[in-house]
Amino acid sequence: MEISIVIPTANRHDKILRAIEKIYENTIQPHEVIVVDQSQDDATAAVLAAVIKQGKVKYIKDEGTGISRSKNIGWKLASGAIVAFTDDDAWVESTWLETIISSFKSQQFKIGVLGGKIVPVYEEKDLNWTFPERWTYLLPASDHGDSFDPYEGHSTPPGVNFSMHRSLLEKFSGFDERLGVNNGRSIQIFGEDADLASRVKQAGYDLIYNPNCIVYHPVPLSRQSQAFLNKRLMQEGMTYAYLQIKNTSSQPWKYFVSLIKSSLRYLYLKLTKPSDDEVHYLYGKIIALLKFGVFQMQLL
Repeated sequence: MEISIVIPTANRHDKILRAIEKIYENTIQPHEVIVVDQSQDDATAAVLAAVIKQGKVKYIKDEGTGISRSKNIGWKLASGAIVAFTDDDAWVESTWLETIISSFKSQQFKIGVLGGKIVPVYEEKDLNWTFPERWTYLLPASDHGDSFDPYEGHSTPPGVNFSMHRSLLEKFSGFDERLGVNNGRSIQIFGEDADLASRVKQAGYDLIYNPNCIVYHPVPLSRQSQAFLNKRLMQEGMTYAYLQIKNTSSQPWKYFVSLIKSSLRYLYLKLTKPSDDEVHYLYGKIIALLKFGVFQMQLL
């Protein structure tokens, strides 16, 4: 079973080589590593010149914008039966590839998407501020225990540690390019990974967590502040609302109900607990429900 790795990148020439080197330090080798580069300069291409020449990287320069676009370009070029996605600033455990392949070979589940543990790495630490435990998944960080089991509830594998059969990517038309980080948009709606995973799950496939499928993700000082958390919570609220509207477009009353509930909860917190972090999440959710639900605005 061959595995292709897709790494979307934009303006991180100082990080991506580590990501690639760690992949090739695995106990087994990938079929291919595909890098889709949306950087505004040629610095990434220059950094990767040697590994490209060695045939370790298939490099594609893309003049467009958006992480979902990059991922779709990548998997469509992939020739492995399995496609695994990770980030340009993350690095994988030495058994990552081996664990992905053994998971998909398992007959225990009908695997649609495989995810795993995401370990936050504080290369520098702000000793005066601590990220609240309830929101650490936004770093991102992910630890669902030590069992090889389906994700519970509405949880889905984050995009930094996200693997699928290429045939399923084809079947579900990949990632929705309206979603995901996009430097060409004024409004950022994330959740391209959660959206695809949810569609796969609704079709009867399992979303599986393997604790031995480990990726490390740095947490820079810029993410260790209340200002970052407030902004990220607002974006998370907007993303949740946008996906809710997308998935209930035939039943608009559902997001009107959500708008009412969210507004009441927002007002309650503003009056009783104005410093509660959830206020920012609810504000983003209300804005998106109004923009994209009530007023039917398009995501540009």
